[in-house]
Amino acid sequence: MGKKLNVYSKFSKFVSSIKILLLLFGILLSLSGCERISTPMLPDDGTLEAEPLTVMTYNVYVGANMAALLGITNLVEVPAAVAGIYEQFITTDFPGRAAQIAALIKAEHPHIIGLQEISLIRRQSPGDRLTGGEPAEEVVLDFLQILMNALQAEGLNYQVAAKVQNFDVEMPMGSFTAYDDVRLTDFDVILTRDDVTVSRPTAANYMNIFSVEALFLEVARGYAAIDATVAGTTYRVINTHLESFLMDIRVAQAQELIDGLANETLPIILLGDFNTPAPDGTAYQMLLSAGYIDTWQMDAEGTGYTCCQAEVLQNEVSEHYERIDQIFVRNLELPTSVMTNTVGDKPSERLASGSWPSDHAGVVAHLAFE
Repeated sequence: MGKKLNVYSKFSKFVSSIKILLLLFGILLSLSGCERISTPMLPDDGTLEAEPLTVMTYNVYVGANMAALLGITNLVEVPAAVAGIYEQFITTDFPGRAAQIAALIKAEHPHIIGLQEISLIRRQSPGDRLTGGEPAEEVVLDFLQILMNALQAEGLNYQVAAKVQNFDVEMPMGSFTAYDDVRLTDFDVILTRDDVTVSRPTAANYMNIFSVEALFLEVARGYAAIDATVAGTTYRVINTHLESFLMDIRVAQAQELIDGLANETLPIILLGDFNTPAPDGTAYQMLLSAGYIDTWQMDAEGTGYTCCQAEVLQNEVSEHYERIDQIFVRNLELPTSVMTNTVGDKPSERLASGSWPSDHAGVVAHLAFE
């Protein structure tokens, strides 16, 4: 069900009439074949449920495909390849995409959001890193600040609850004789609504790292975590982005994550781009074997595929073909009322320019606890 069912608002009058309507509504749902939503139950005091706990994960897309760079074996080709990637950073227009992502967030209004590929792109002209100079510091695109401004423009009040810095890479752009430095720093970020109480923020990097020796490059990844209290219940929320280029590293990182959370007693909500396709991906199956429950429940409107659009984001028909962005829970019994849906993958959600908001879809889970 792509649209959030508005059965959780509080009313002070006509409680008995509402009970009857809910009962009829539940019967209609059961007849419709929609198995993932059951009839909400009213508390004994006659008041309706509080709003569901709503969580979202969204890989916002750095804006360019790095695979071509990672495949280079001749260092002479690096500056030209970096120049092409940098141009694509600009062309894919994160400020415009951020405005649409903020609008999608407003429509769902999640308590907690896990974001991946939150990028900081900096430049230095002329460059000096090849001769041991200082790191580039001139900000070209600060994805986090741009998105926070877009959320504020939508009238939303979110805070940065935790973030982890992953890889921080600087390379020459142009040629080896006349070049600028381009620096890309990657973050995973957790945002929370202003009515969520946050404690115990944590940031950690995985020990297992994908590296490209020919480029003297290490692609560090990690996770951010918080304790988030919503409606009197405290959850341990983790947001991560597992390795995309090499399965062995991804699997090793998944094991690190599982081991690191093994002794956690709080209810766990695990968000992220896991780069492991459901239902058969190795890391996906590892998480299930460790007691994690995938909240996704199929609906009549789509498959739940979340990746990937064309790298320039201008494809007219969605090219999503796999489900690698997921929301898991552990130490937590799923409520009878669960709604999950994707955002940013429908033609109506494209920008006026024709671009998709990201190469990924966002995933939202509404968990209605009694």
